[in-house]
Amino acid sequence: MNINRVLKVLKSMKLDAWSVLFQEQQRSTLHLTTKGEIETNIDSVRKQAEVVIYRNFKKQMGDAKFTLFTDDEKEIKRKVKDALVICSTAKKEAWPLPGKQRYGTVDTADPAIVKAFKNGSAEKLNLSLWNRMKNAVKKERGVRMNHAELHLTHTKNRIANSKGLNGRSEATELFVEAIVTALGKEENEFHNVALVGRARDFKPDAFVKETAVQARDVVRAAKMTTIQDEGILLSGTALRDFWAPDLTHNAVVYHANAQAKHRNLSYQEPGKRLTWNEGFSLKSNPFLAFNPASGRFDNEGNASKEVSIIEQGVCQDFFASQRYAHYLKISPTGALGAIQIDPGTERAASLRTKGAIEIVSFSSFVPNSLSGDFSAEIRLGYRYEKGKRIPVKGAMFTGNIFKMLDHMRLSKEEMELARYKGPSLIRFDAGAHLAGFTS
Repeated sequence: MNINRVLKVLKSMKLDAWSVLFQEQQRSTLHLTTKGEIETNIDSVRKQAEVVIYRNFKKQMGDAKFTLFTDDEKEIKRKVKDALVICSTAKKEAWPLPGKQRYGTVDTADPAIVKAFKNGSAEKLNLSLWNRMKNAVKKERGVRMNHAELHLTHTKNRIANSKGLNGRSEATELFVEAIVTALGKEENEFHNVALVGRARDFKPDAFVKETAVQARDVVRAAKMTTIQDEGILLSGTALRDFWAPDLTHNAVVYHANAQAKHRNLSYQEPGKRLTWNEGFSLKSNPFLAFNPASGRFDNEGNASKEVSIIEQGVCQDFFASQRYAHYLKISPTGALGAIQIDPGTERAASLRTKGAIEIVSFSSFVPNSLSGDFSAEIRLGYRYEKGKRIPVKGAMFTGNIFKMLDHMRLSKEEMELARYKGPSLIRFDAGAHLAGFTS
């Protein structure tokens, strides 16, 4: 698909307005069997264009989106004609498209991955990482690798619209998934994933060791039968998933969304105190080098901006798309970046007091973004007793994020994962509880 041909056709049609996001993605995928043999090894290239057509109706505007996989003029015009019909059924208060932008700089494309695709060695890079994982498994007692897959991607984006906007970006990712089985009288599978923007940030030995340890610990973990209302700790992927869930937003972040504010679904206001915990500051940061959540612009072409959402417990700004920024009379902020929380003042070790339970992995975490309520099963956690770390499982973690903030303590130590940067350990002493199963 030729980008310039698509643009030429759209410009020739005398439309009210349009925008196009072109994407070219190279992917190298490696799937491994239980025995560590190659099941599939696929290299692919996908080119597509996400087109949005806008139609004016006096003070209203209609929009419709479609995807192109071809630059054929007849196909483009057919889809545009259909989109114009849809626009007449999707009228809403009009808003202006973004014009030319000045974009910030952030490293999102790993030179090693880019080079691997350029010289045809992406498959070789995947295999070298797998061999390191396979050797790491051999060093672990009582486990076997049940499944693994590795995905390398190199994506080029170009955004353009009828107002003269023109932006480009480039990004890489390495996604690794592994299922490790702990052997014994009771076997247990433990699933782990890693997502990085730069190949060297993935540490095969550490990844395999963490997965193997947790798989063995789940087997010997005791099921909780009690209820605990304080001394609840989050770390690792559980902490990341709490603040930056994969499928939705944490409620604190959701209520800072201009779309939610426009629809009267958010009660947050700039200058309004959200919590008396003055040590709590949270922002969206799209400029963390090689973090998969980073980017130069959103899918409308608006330049990404760092957005202070909470500062010392007080609400600050909204993150906003072009449309909802116009409605609220604020500046658009581009794509939401990684959720970044300022570190605290206490050592992580001092938060791990006797009787505390540290959750390191959820089976799934999908909170209610509107109310702040959540309920999630613990896949693995640890109770601290007499200087020992005892694995536990089988409890439900329930609560409300807004009721937890006043009694939240943050570690000095920090970590960075995809979508999150902040304290490596957070403790809650109210607003949530852990409930074990009695049968």
